[in-house]
Amino acid sequence: MKLKDNFFQKKVMSIQESITEQDIHALVLFDPSNIAYVTGFFHLQTERPLAAVIPQEGDPLLLIPLLEKDHVPSHVNIETYFDYPGEINRIKWIRSHLKSLNFTKIGIESNIPLSTYDILNTLTVIRMDLVSAMRLIKEPEEIALITKAAEYADFAVERAVHHCKEGISEFEINEKTRMDVSERMLQELEEIVPVQGGSCGGLVCSGENGALPHAMPSSKKVKKGEAIILSFGATVGGYHAESERTAFLGTPTARHRKTFDTMASAQDTGGTALREGARCCDVNELCLEVIREGEFKSYLRHRMGHGIGLQGHEPPWLDEGDTTTLKAGMTVSNEPGIYIPGFAGFRHSDTLVVTHHGSRSLTTYPKDLDSLIIS
Repeated sequence: MKLKDNFFQKKVMSIQESITEQDIHALVLFDPSNIAYVTGFFHLQTERPLAAVIPQEGDPLLLIPLLEKDHVPSHVNIETYFDYPGEINRIKWIRSHLKSLNFTKIGIESNIPLSTYDILNTLTVIRMDLVSAMRLIKEPEEIALITKAAEYADFAVERAVHHCKEGISEFEINEKTRMDVSERMLQELEEIVPVQGGSCGGLVCSGENGALPHAMPSSKKVKKGEAIILSFGATVGGYHAESERTAFLGTPTARHRKTFDTMASAQDTGGTALREGARCCDVNELCLEVIREGEFKSYLRHRMGHGIGLQGHEPPWLDEGDTTTLKAGMTVSNEPGIYIPGFAGFRHSDTLVVTHHGSRSLTTYPKDLDSLIIS
C-alpha cells in the first residue's frame, strides 16, 4: 500500500499555484517528510544534503547524491553530485543549480539549519511553511494508510500481550513482537515503503521502568504483580500509527487500579473533547485536568498527544502552547500518562482522526482493565 502518482501531482499543482501568486520562482524543500509528501521520494537521511525543488511550472526536481538516484520516482527530475563532503560544499552546489535555472527568489522551510540558510541567503529567500500546513489535514488516501498502520499497531499490542510471561525480558517481548508484525506485513503488503526507524517497533517498560515515559526495552525481566506499558507503532506507505496499552501480569493492586482508572478517564475525556472547532490547547487542558483533580498532578510528565502522519510526531500538538483549531482530517495521538517513580507508569495511546462530529479512533485494541490482566 502506498500513495499513487496522482496524489503527488495534485500536491505539486497546489504548491505551484501558491508560489505563482506570490511571484516566488521555486519552493525548495530540505525536510525528508516534506520531500516525501510532495514527490513520493523516501530516503534514509544521512549527512548528505539533498533538496526537492518545486518550480512554478513543470515537474519537481531532486538535487541529490548519486547513490540515491535509483530510488527516485519516474515522475521526478534529478541532478546528482557524487558524494559528501566533496570539493564543493553541497549546499553551495544546490544553490548553484538554483541560480543556473534562474530560481533567484525561493521559498524555504523555516526550520532549515542556520548554516544552510546563510549559504542560500545570497538568493532572495522567503521563509514559508506551505507544505507543513498542507500536511495538517490528511486526504482520504492518507487516512487509509494510517488506518492500516493502526491495524498493525494493534496487532503488535496483541502479540506483546501474548509474549508477556513471568521471567521474560522487556527486550525479548519487544523483539518477538517486532518479528511477528514484520512477518505479517511481508505476507499482506505488496510493498514495504522504507522509512527511518523501520516499519514497526515499540517500547516495553515494566514495573518501575514504566515510570520513565521513554524508557527503552531492557534486560529487566517481567515480574508477577507488575504493570507493563506495551507501546507499539507501525508504518504503512510511509504513514505512522501508534497503539499503547498498560497491562498487568497477574492481579493489579488497589493502587494500580486507582491510577489506571484515572489515566483511562483522562484519555476518554480527551477523546471526547477532540472535535472539529476545538483548540488543541483546550482539549489538552480538559484531558490533563482529570489527572490533576485525581491527585496525580505531581506525576504528570507530558501533554495529551501530538499529530501523527508521515512522522511519528508532527503538528498539531495537543499541548497548552498550541492554539491550532482542530479540523476534520487531522490525525493525532491521545496518550495522557501517569508516572510514579519506583512504582509504575500508566499510559494508553490511540491514534484518532478528527471528524465533523467528533473523533474516531483508528486503534481498537481493548483498553478496559479486565481485558488487560495477563494471567
